[in-house]
Amino acid sequence: MVIYVLRRVFQSLMLVLLFGLLIYSTLLWFIAEPMPIGQSYNRLKQQIKANPDTIGFETVNRAIYLEKRYKLDKPWPLSYLVWLFDPGDTETRGYDLSGNVLTTTKGIDVNILGLRIRGSGVLTGDFGTSEGFGKGAPISEILDNRWGSTFLLVGSSFGLALIVGVPLGILAALRKRTAVDNTIAVFTLGGLSLPPFVLGLLFIMFFAVLPKALHDQGWSWLPWLPSGGTSDTDEFWDRVRHLALPATTLAIPQIAWLSQYTRFAMLDVLRQDYIRTAWAKGLSARRVVFKHALRNTLIPVITQSALLLPTVLSSALVVETIFAYEGLGRVFYRAMGGCLATGIAFRDDPPPCPASGYRPIDTQFALVLMLILVLVVAISNLLADILYTVADPRISYASDKKSS
Repeated sequence: MVIYVLRRVFQSLMLVLLFGLLIYSTLLWFIAEPMPIGQSYNRLKQQIKANPDTIGFETVNRAIYLEKRYKLDKPWPLSYLVWLFDPGDTETRGYDLSGNVLTTTKGIDVNILGLRIRGSGVLTGDFGTSEGFGKGAPISEILDNRWGSTFLLVGSSFGLALIVGVPLGILAALRKRTAVDNTIAVFTLGGLSLPPFVLGLLFIMFFAVLPKALHDQGWSWLPWLPSGGTSDTDEFWDRVRHLALPATTLAIPQIAWLSQYTRFAMLDVLRQDYIRTAWAKGLSARRVVFKHALRNTLIPVITQSALLLPTVLSSALVVETIFAYEGLGRVFYRAMGGCLATGIAFRDDPPPCPASGYRPIDTQFALVLMLILVLVVAISNLLADILYTVADPRISYASDKKSS
């Protein structure tokens, strides 16, 4: 088991590195003009000497900036590895008002068993600065202010999907072709058919706008929920009120999918011979369902749950934009050049949309956020493999010895 886990961890790391290389190469291929990946600044200087009139001052400055930021002076794909961890970049230099040089250390400087490791880069938590959305602010600070809200939203919706979806699927399987099964089927069909942005707008209308309007017109007993934003206070119930609509919007499609998958898995298990034998022995329904059928049903359900986590995280981008929820989803939307065509500026938002309708991609921010998504996918699949043994101890990842 330990060997298998170590092997899967290594495979997950390789997956993250390879997909990170793909994302790094794809984004930089479009923004690194006129200095494509693998072409160093020295070669650009040769082009400047050969054709000084065709390459302007701004082009040269941009090339120098890109080379320093994304390590493009190194050959590809070494530039990607140095971007992740650069042992030669350990300090930042600046100047005070008197012109004196100020140096500050960055990255890590640790000693492990007598081996000193120094360097900076994405792997050390040194994500650089935001080129657009954060207006030069460190990306790590922006993430620190936002990741907690997204973690709370994703965790709440994911937990709600598991708590509601799995029991609904089991109930539908045990009440096959009854009114209960048909009602659950209608609910799941609606949950799978409505896109999150439509569902979110309906929730805002019927649980925020209309109740608030009726409340202001004299129906003081009628409660209402906030239509967007996050809580500005530490009060528990205020946080719950702001979280209710986006978390439910995010969870309903996952509940629908998970309940249907659990239903099909349970029906397949209930048709097995050992289940019919358990019924024939006169075992109680609770023992047959929860001891024999449910354990085998959980194995495919765990697979879908592992795939559900990155799906929920990616769907949070749309939901956070609809509800003006201040989390990583809205940051990712801004980093990829998106903007809201509105004159209302929410807290920490940049100005409204420009006339062109989009903003330049915040490349460094987009790279970091995409790597986080890839890392979440890898971790969720790794956890699924480990949880298989928890659901069914009969599963063993140890290498079977060949019998002679």
